[in-house]
Amino acid sequence: MASSPPSQKLRLFPLRRLTAPVSTPLSILDATVARFSPTGAVWLFCGPNPSHAILQSSFIATLNDFPQWAGQLQWSAARDGGHHTERFGRPMVVHGCESDPGVEWVVSKSERTVDSIVPSTLERVAGNATWIATDFPQSIFLSDTKLALHDLVEYAGLPGMSVQITEFACGGYAIAVKMAHVLADAQSLMVFIHQWAAACNGFAKSPMGPPIFNPGQLDSHAAGDIDRDVADPSYVDAARHLPLHRFDWWNDAKDPEFPSFLTPTSKNSKPPSACENSKSLPLSPSTPAPWSTWDFSRPVSQALLHFTEEQLSTLRARTRGLPGCRPDISRLDALLAHIWSAINRARGYSHSADHVFLNVTLSARTRVQPPLSDFFIGSPIFLTHIRSSGSEASATDLGPTASAIRETLTMFSPENLGAMLHDAAFERSPQRLWQAFLGNHHTLVTSWLRLNVYDVDFGGGIPRYVHAVMPKMDGCVQIMDSSREIGGVDR
Repeated sequence: MASSPPSQKLRLFPLRRLTAPVSTPLSILDATVARFSPTGAVWLFCGPNPSHAILQSSFIATLNDFPQWAGQLQWSAARDGGHHTERFGRPMVVHGCESDPGVEWVVSKSERTVDSIVPSTLERVAGNATWIATDFPQSIFLSDTKLALHDLVEYAGLPGMSVQITEFACGGYAIAVKMAHVLADAQSLMVFIHQWAAACNGFAKSPMGPPIFNPGQLDSHAAGDIDRDVADPSYVDAARHLPLHRFDWWNDAKDPEFPSFLTPTSKNSKPPSACENSKSLPLSPSTPAPWSTWDFSRPVSQALLHFTEEQLSTLRARTRGLPGCRPDISRLDALLAHIWSAINRARGYSHSADHVFLNVTLSARTRVQPPLSDFFIGSPIFLTHIRSSGSEASATDLGPTASAIRETLTMFSPENLGAMLHDAAFERSPQRLWQAFLGNHHTLVTSWLRLNVYDVDFGGGIPRYVHAVMPKMDGCVQIMDSSREIGGVDR
């Protein structure tokens, strides 16, 4: 097979360029995800491929409403006694400068066909509704350009967003986007994608509203005065009674199991020695991470499981009918209990007293009062967890686990969110603590439900397949709505 021609790369900018720079500190929660892998997704279409000119012009038109994404993501300058956004490890974005890096735009060609990469929707759900996706070639759809702050240090001239268009020999195409996580979570990404697809279709109405980029709006929900020199002990105490892991990335020198390849970013998340004794940046309590339970040498496979609407409704009804189960569990609660139970049984914990954890990613948008808009742009997310013994979490009676999931989620009231934000605002380095883990004892779940990822149409029809860009790691579970062709959800 002939090798594919080299990719074409350029940088794109909004049409409405500013005449003066605008600097925007990002939110308290944005700062906590700076170490996360990029937010991203790949849409594969069977065709026909919209023209490059239309794709690019509609992208630029959409970027006009997201100008900060073409700007420079960087760290705020730390200043003792300054605003809470002027502490160490707080990101900001500056746009409107001649030096703005823009958004990377890549056009690539592949000799492969869509059929050779991913089965059709109906083929994926045939038989036992399981598609082994381990060999999905995620990397060919993504630019190799590093994003700003990829290592928590480098940023100058690096984009915060990269888009790649891949054209296949069959006439199909793929659109892939990856972004620095501090700029956008999956929900923010989808606000952009739906607006871009609508613009590409001649300004058809997007299913999502206009974006709202105002990081300070989230921070305003923090309890108390977060600009003072020291945190309020009452809010700190309330926050630390919530089920939030505090695994310490700075424990590397004390833990022989700490993976050496992670040491550079751990070092980069530490403030300069001149700041280490700053009274305004106390070192909060933490927990050593259980690195001995995560074997990086083991190969990780990837599978897509499909659950129909009927299966989800039946699962919830049966679970609700079990003795002692909360009556308000959702379909997602029941599904997570089912998946986690199966994972724990497969890991051999049916008779184990060891603790196992289900780490769940949550959005703060609907958990503050008044709530943030669904179109709030940023990464206002955090992770909570459900803890259980291996034997309890392996049970096929899902009532207790589903109830524990629902009980945990209800703990994050506006008052508790306010305390959590207050506590996080005073972290010496927001990237020091990880609220989740992976490996044998942990499962990490993120949900892309109700984001309409399969309703993206750039003019040639809906996608055959939507792939969430995530690293292959032991215990990572991602849930999204399936194609409207079949309904239900994919895991």
